[in-house]
Amino acid sequence: MKTKIINYDHIKEKDINDKIIRVKGLIINSAKEILLAEAYTTIQFPGGHLEEGETLQIGLKREILEETGIILNQDYEPFYCLKYFLKDYPVKGNNRSLEIYYFYIFTDETYNLANVFLDDQERNGNFNLTYVKLKELKKYLLKNPGNLAINKIVTNEILEAVKELKKSGVYK
Repeated sequence: MKTKIINYDHIKEKDINDKIIRVKGLIINSAKEILLAEAYTTIQFPGGHLEEGETLQIGLKREILEETGIILNQDYEPFYCLKYFLKDYPVKGNNRSLEIYYFYIFTDETYNLANVFLDDQERNGNFNLTYVKLKELKKYLLKNPGNLAINKIVTNEILEAVKELKKSGVYK
């Protein structure tokens, strides 16, 4: 698995006092469409934060079920990790490590919004899912930039993860 570290503030590992781990599923079907989630005008891959004591695989299965209604019946291994070191985030004195693990999931099982378990934040953000042709992904993301500052970063992360997936040889 390739790991990319982003550390603009040159924070040392020993200075980290807050750690967040997220899992994201690149769900691709046989029509070469990728599933995207949107809430609060931010487009992302389905996934989210690990809960205390969860492994990456258990967290992935829970998050995919909660956000898509899709049940994952096998374990998946991450193919890519982005690791951020963030100084004074989200408040001064808090140095956060944010690790985002990306998983490739091939399935023709479609999402079912009637079977999702959204939290209040997702519901309030008008959570929605959509399939986009992989070859049209970049165009789709650039056409739908959203109105939050974080969207440019998340769009770059999405495109980078897809590029790494292709390079990994897992997905042709």
